Amino acid sequence: MKKLNGVIIAAAGVAALLVSDTAFAQAIGIGTGPQASLTNRIGSAIAKVVADGAGLNTRAIPHTANSAHAPLVERGTLAFGVSSSGDIADAVAGTGSFKGHPISGKWMVASRMASLPVGTLVRKDSPFRKLSDMKGKKFACGFTAQKTVLNILNAFIANAGMKISDLNCVNVPNTTGGTAQFLKGNVDGTPSSLGGARLRNAAAKVGGIRILKMDNSPAGIAAMQKHYPGSYLTKLRAKGIGVEGETWSMAFDMNLMTSSSTPNDVVYKAVKAIHGGKKGLIKVWGGFRGFKQAKMAVLASGVKIHPGAMKFYNEVGIKPGK
Repeated sequence: MKKLNGVIIAAAGVAALLVSDTAFAQAIGIGTGPQASLTNRIGSAIAKVVADGAGLNTRAIPHTANSAHAPLVERGTLAFGVSSSGDIADAVAGTGSFKGHPISGKWMVASRMASLPVGTLVRKDSPFRKLSDMKGKKFACGFTAQKTVLNILNAFIANAGMKISDLNCVNVPNTTGGTAQFLKGNVDGTPSSLGGARLRNAAAKVGGIRILKMDNSPAGIAAMQKHYPGSYLTKLRAKGIGVEGETWSMAFDMNLMTSSSTPNDVVYKAVKAIHGGKKGLIKVWGGFRGFKQAKMAVLASGVKIHPGAMKFYNEVGIKPGK
């Protein structure tokens, strides 16, 4: 009987190891925007760093828009998701693309990740310098599959003291579609993230691009922030692609979200790997050069920091802040 008990105990131990290994090997998804979008690249960078640094089987999973994966993260179907400060404000309030279905308190912050600059692209040989120059011109609008971009477009328009009717709108599903129409010459301007790869590609195909200047006056900033809470203006690098003279453009934070359903140890390991993985993040997307480990613990209105993340932040002395 002792021998039998030993066999049973040993078998139970092996079974426990198998369960543990299976759980450890299970893919951990990070929801992002569409394939090849900048948010998808951000999510891919996070997945690579977490896989390398924490040994977790992590991968980025693209969706038509960030608002599409947020409910999946909230329910725990996805462990993580990349969402902007504007997405968070809308999700909590039940406005914008979350109208009528606000996100619950299960949705939580894991880490602040990166500042994402966005702007309007026009051809370098065009006469346009600011958005108000484009009244009556063909412009990518609609964003039927990426409704969060409507908030960005409305912020651009408000900053310029315009109305959407001032533009000759050409409906597109998302920013990828807008860029495609721009490259074909079907629109004169399009909203776009300002990541280097997308800008280089656009500039090469149309013979050069220009990023329109935004109004950095207090009134212009207030008008922008009314439509996109948490946004701010950032001064683009003087030698950046499409930058002519002093150019201010809109930016907002991208955050790694999770839920109370995601185990504490998974979130702890993920944020620890991100904290120590800045070089790896930069290898995938250069915009992570501005990633600040000391500001990972972001306080966002209406959502809490995940306890697994907070455990790590307490260990390394990172205090939550805006």
